[in-house]
Amino acid sequence: MAALFTFSSVKTLSLPLALAAITVVSGCATTASPEARSAYDKTQQSLKSQSVSIISDGCLIRVEMGKNDVLYEQSNLTSLAMMATVEEALSERSLKVSRTTAPFVCGALSKEALAKMDILVSANAKDELNTAYPLLSSTNNFSQATNQKYLTLLEAFAQDKRKEIDQAKGNSVNLGLDKTTLETLREIEGTDKVFVSMVTGSKPSFGYSMAVGVTTAVATGGTGFLAPQQGQFHNLYLVDLTTNTVDWAKSTAFNGQVFKMPVNERLAYKGMLTPLYAE
Repeated sequence: MAALFTFSSVKTLSLPLALAAITVVSGCATTASPEARSAYDKTQQSLKSQSVSIISDGCLIRVEMGKNDVLYEQSNLTSLAMMATVEEALSERSLKVSRTTAPFVCGALSKEALAKMDILVSANAKDELNTAYPLLSSTNNFSQATNQKYLTLLEAFAQDKRKEIDQAKGNSVNLGLDKTTLETLREIEGTDKVFVSMVTGSKPSFGYSMAVGVTTAVATGGTGFLAPQQGQFHNLYLVDLTTNTVDWAKSTAFNGQVFKMPVNERLAYKGMLTPLYAE
């Protein structure tokens, strides 16, 4: 499976750079061209004609010297919190959200990548080498076959596809899912219109920050900083399971306190749905 995180070894010091690769695609501008505005308005009208669903994923990583830890509990809770936040934002636009699903933790990471990482089940637990794939969320009760369909959906958002979506400037982009996956997901979700929400983040530990020092730049979201620091990003995609296309997308940094426990129940940020909906 191709991973959203493209790096040779997740146990190297380059993880913050690699983790940020998912957000290199910048968010859409808030001021759309007349052509794009017309396309967004048509998409809005199509969303009013039926219910929508939300599929959510979260992946928060603590960067260590020589290893990296999946923060399972925080990733899981952040995914659920952002899912609720997206649902609230859509409801405020008079859309009916008929289903929300958060199948995995770090569902965007490949089996090979997860096998090289440690996992911190909770804040007070001892980190251990991860042996599970996929990492099921606390709410997952799907069969193996169903889980594979959700993994296939996440796999479709590879780096090249995200670049293609960005370059489309609001136009629909073919997602390339196979017919069986499309039909199965449509049946489970009960709709053709699905918002895929992904929260990613990396947080250097104190020891890592002290060892690396201020001379090493760490990129978060495509921006260089003079010292390793916390970075967190939200990626939101509108998928049409009938046409097999991504009809709108946004990737942006946000300031919710996802690395603190308990995770905020609401992770709203300004412009979550712009320019699909003008503010």
